[in-house]
Amino acid sequence: MIGYDLIKKVAYDIQKNIQMPLYIIDKSGNLIYGAKDFFEKKAGFLEINVEYIDEKEIYEVGEFLCYNICYNDIPFFTIALEKKDEHSKRVLYLISLVFKQLLSNYDREDFLIEALTGKLRPDLVAYYAEKYKINKNARYTVAIVESSNEIDDAIKIIRNIFEKGSLYTVKFDDKRFVVIFSYKGNSLIEFYKTMKDMIESEGYVKVKIASSSSFVPIADIHIAYKEAKSALLIGQKLEDEKGIYIYEDYRFAELLWGIDIEKVNNFIKKTNVDFSIFKDEELIHTLNAFFRNSLNLSETARELYIHRNTLVYRLDKIFKITGLDAKNFDDAVLLKTIMVLTKLYNISG
Repeated sequence: MIGYDLIKKVAYDIQKNIQMPLYIIDKSGNLIYGAKDFFEKKAGFLEINVEYIDEKEIYEVGEFLCYNICYNDIPFFTIALEKKDEHSKRVLYLISLVFKQLLSNYDREDFLIEALTGKLRPDLVAYYAEKYKINKNARYTVAIVESSNEIDDAIKIIRNIFEKGSLYTVKFDDKRFVVIFSYKGNSLIEFYKTMKDMIESEGYVKVKIASSSSFVPIADIHIAYKEAKSALLIGQKLEDEKGIYIYEDYRFAELLWGIDIEKVNNFIKKTNVDFSIFKDEELIHTLNAFFRNSLNLSETARELYIHRNTLVYRLDKIFKITGLDAKNFDDAVLLKTIMVLTKLYNISG
């Protein structure tokens, strides 16, 4: 499937070689290409055009010659030339052939890229999912696999993990690909650990994996992809060495991402926190575990394999350094916020 960016580029190239104004309008009435004041000048065009939504020949609307570009009888967009004569009809017909040829080159991977990036209307997603026998009723999650080396071998290894038909891979470039799959296991993190170990041991390539938390139908796969992208961006900033990032672990950090750096610096200064705490890996590791276990002392001590008293000693040490008591909810929130901000924005005091 051709995306709107490609349509715009092709239309721009065509416009340079013809004299009459060219417009391209999608099925929903949005202007894909053409002068921005088109709708102001041509009020009522779209209302009239609705009558011709299934038209497959050149037709006239007011001062326009129009042609609907369809794919397998699904209307995709309308080409309009602001001129009416026999020469313009021939030009419009030739333009339609260009776009039809582009559409005919559409394959499954192109479709998945467009669906992941949210560039397809739901009706087109449904159509192509059926065309390529992708289960529209299944719920999928998305993982981005990234490496500093070429990843072709990693793709082959991933495909071997799954049953045929339950996984789809999309190669974005030589060092990143996306996995779309339906997973019925209990723990995504354990699954990704296995996936990462297999790729690195069998493919001899080190990878990072970022995953969505949502499981969505194929029509909403762009939501899961957006989550995975966010997990990759923020996860690397906060825990680069971890190598596996799941979106649900970074929703709080995502909320803090994009704040004006001056506001961040002012906020940090007002807290008067001693930044030496952020150089103590043991204390930071303890804090992260404590937050992860919802401030539960017993669960945190169990996860860290330490005695409860040892945990309390470390939390007291954090209190002496920062003036903030991690066992108190409000102080814990403030500590968490400061920790995330200093990592996100590389603040070192």
